[in-house]
Amino acid sequence: MIELKKILFPTDFGESAEEALRYAAMLASQYDAELTMMHVVSLFSDGSSTAEEQISEMERYAGKFADQLHQEADEIIDRTIEDESRKHLKMKKLIVRGFSPNQEIIRVTKEKDIDLVVMGTYGRGGVSHMLFGSTAEQVVRTADCPVLTVRHHAPHTFDFQRIRSILFPTDFSEYSKKALPYALSFAESYGADLHVLHVFEQRIHPAFYIMDKSTPFDLDDGLRDRALDALDEFVYDELKDKINFYCEIASGKPFVEIINYARDKEIDLIVIATHGLTGLEYMVIGSTTERVVRKAPCPVLSIKDPEHEFVHP
Repeated sequence: MIELKKILFPTDFGESAEEALRYAAMLASQYDAELTMMHVVSLFSDGSSTAEEQISEMERYAGKFADQLHQEADEIIDRTIEDESRKHLKMKKLIVRGFSPNQEIIRVTKEKDIDLVVMGTYGRGGVSHMLFGSTAEQVVRTADCPVLTVRHHAPHTFDFQRIRSILFPTDFSEYSKKALPYALSFAESYGADLHVLHVFEQRIHPAFYIMDKSTPFDLDDGLRDRALDALDEFVYDELKDKINFYCEIASGKPFVEIINYARDKEIDLIVIATHGLTGLEYMVIGSTTERVVRKAPCPVLSIKDPEHEFVHP
């Protein structure tokens, strides 16, 4: 059962945040949840600005302009809350000052006992992303509650009244098993089909390509059937007689196959577990979840082995 009581919506007032606000408001309305609109007057940006812009930001923050930025944010949030379309919502505002947005967002999720964070992401790639990541991805990695990310200008949008298909990628891990109730609860709530996908990491020696053995399934004729049986067994007891669900197998880079599947099947929502990797481990192997967050064609609900949950039996 979905029991959403407190939703946090961090915003930088950009276009990405505007798109995410629609989802936060819909969920708050549907579950009668309290919606807190948060802005961080930050000493540092998320890393997308130049060194000169960073220095300028620090100078402004250290001087009288910090108060002005705070006041401007206060006025914008007031206008947003007072909009006629949101009069029925239980909305609060929160403006804080800190060194980085993601640290302040994480702090507030703990202090305010937040059930769900809803935020936009720009899906930045290339060198900029390698050096700095993104605020949304850092929150996904470290928050102790689920995070719904809405990518800026994602090609597929929806509203929560019309969710028809949900994708649940799984690697058979315990992390994934604990995220399954979220996929099931949303599918039950909206009468949606649930697509359960497992992706074999494709690691084939180059010599096999000469023999036209380009996937693990080419090397082992029975692998796909065995994998489908294992996948069905992994989810069957949870899902049987509750919703329509489909088990699918693919091979390749997991994040690529997940994104391609979501695009091909016009998936409305991806529900995915994250291991919350940090430090050297994250730098070396990265995170499938964060790559999906960055490039997904639809919103992504990321579930870390949670200390705080909003889905209950």
